[in-house]
Amino acid sequence: MPHLQQRTTRLCAALAAASVLGAGATPSHMSAASAALPAPAQLMALAFPGWADSTAARVQTVSLPGPAPGAGRDGWSAGPARVIAEPKLVLRLAPGRVMLVAGLAPAGEDGKPAVSQLTPMALASYRFEQRGTAWVVAGRQGVFAWRGFHGTANVRAVTLSEQRQGIGIEYGSCWDGYCGTWMALYEVEKGAVRREPAVEMALSGLNADSAADCARRLQPLVKPHTPEPVPVSSHLPEGAHTDSHDCYAIESGWTIEASRGQPGDLVIHYQGAMSRAEAHLAPPVAIDQRQVLRYGSGKYRAVSGFNPVPPI
Repeated sequence: MPHLQQRTTRLCAALAAASVLGAGATPSHMSAASAALPAPAQLMALAFPGWADSTAARVQTVSLPGPAPGAGRDGWSAGPARVIAEPKLVLRLAPGRVMLVAGLAPAGEDGKPAVSQLTPMALASYRFEQRGTAWVVAGRQGVFAWRGFHGTANVRAVTLSEQRQGIGIEYGSCWDGYCGTWMALYEVEKGAVRREPAVEMALSGLNADSAADCARRLQPLVKPHTPEPVPVSSHLPEGAHTDSHDCYAIESGWTIEASRGQPGDLVIHYQGAMSRAEAHLAPPVAIDQRQVLRYGSGKYRAVSGFNPVPPI
């Protein structure tokens, strides 16, 4: 099993630089025309007048909606805001119609990201129509989701079925030796993105560096490594017992099964290792879990298996 800490670190680094333009990930009946998609920079300049692919011109002023109930939006507030705007995804909706998904992060006075670990990326969508040889703005949905950390998230097109499209958002971070990645899947319907995700879940979890004994307890299923620097307070406190906490390293991969009309089943395969507090002297237990979620009434719900990733 690839080491989860390294994979999580690579994911977080990729999120900081990611600009995934999923023209090739549209449903199969649309793929033949994907080469004719307009350039993301062209659409960005239409959605954000004055935008260009340069440090200064990526800074734009937008009006933001109020926060959703219970949503963590460190660094964001309602009303006019300076943001760094970047293209994340272009989707073909129909012949002569496309959608742009832009990622927004708060911008400081110097034009650089003004973010903390708990600052999500704001994701906004815009529709365009082709009129002759030109593309024009046909609609502005604006912000439909707040996801990620440090103002970043990885965005990609997802084929839900031959007739329906989705947008997958993955993001990850670490706190005091605990690392995790998460996913939210949104359905595209009638030229807009549903604001309620069809599903949101943890994809991976790792706490091998959260306490001094975890790396040892997870062997031999998880190879020892040089831990990332973490605050001293994150290690096992003096006088604490090894039987007071679980140790785990779990990762996963997910796919949508092929279907024609209704979105196909979401299948997640979890692998890793777990050392329970009550069995800390025993070898770790191997995790090999397959979970299936089925779509209905706009939501994916589990029909078999379970998610073994502990909450962080």
